[in-house]
Amino acid sequence: METIEVILKLVLAIALGGLIGLEREASQKPAGFRTNILVCVGSAMMMTLTTLLVQAKGGTTDTLVRMAAGVITGVGFLGAGTIFQARGTIAGLTTASTLWLVAGLGLVIGAGYYLPALIFTALTITTLLLFRKIEDSYLRKSQFHYHMKAKSRPYILSSLRKLALHHGVRLERLTMKQEGQSYLLAFSFSASEEKEQEFNQGLLELADIEELKID
Repeated sequence: METIEVILKLVLAIALGGLIGLEREASQKPAGFRTNILVCVGSAMMMTLTTLLVQAKGGTTDTLVRMAAGVITGVGFLGAGTIFQARGTIAGLTTASTLWLVAGLGLVIGAGYYLPALIFTALTITTLLLFRKIEDSYLRKSQFHYHMKAKSRPYILSSLRKLALHHGVRLERLTMKQEGQSYLLAFSFSASEEKEQEFNQGLLELADIEELKID
């Protein structure tokens, strides 16, 4: 295997892993652009390295299978961490599944199957984009409008965004203005009743919230 081929594999892993990562980043998920690239490139490099060792030392294909199994198992632990951070919500499961899938994509690239890797990436992005729209349109999601008054703290907006990211909620039409010693914030989001309740509970736990109104 030529050095140029190894470089091309890694570049392809960056490109395809990055495409999936862009969708995850745009959806405000914990594992976003860089994380998906690193998982894809790491998996591709491990499979490429194993292929080089098999070619150099005359190993068998069983070595490749064991490497693939090891990578998938290791990424499974990484995915479990994202589920724990998301408290077992659907968003956390989707993030974990995507990481596992991107690891598989890296293995396909590392094994030299470029056309299947391209098809695999296209199907993955289509699934993430198309079925998210179907969920938003048909799976009992409602639009919620929040109006809140919070103490004038420089970190309140950052805390709100972190909370939304934690619960897989995408804030829309976010506005903030200062009134005396307080901030007035307004925003909207679409979510299921269950997810909205979880977000609401987390919001009420913030010590800086003075008033909260939900339409």
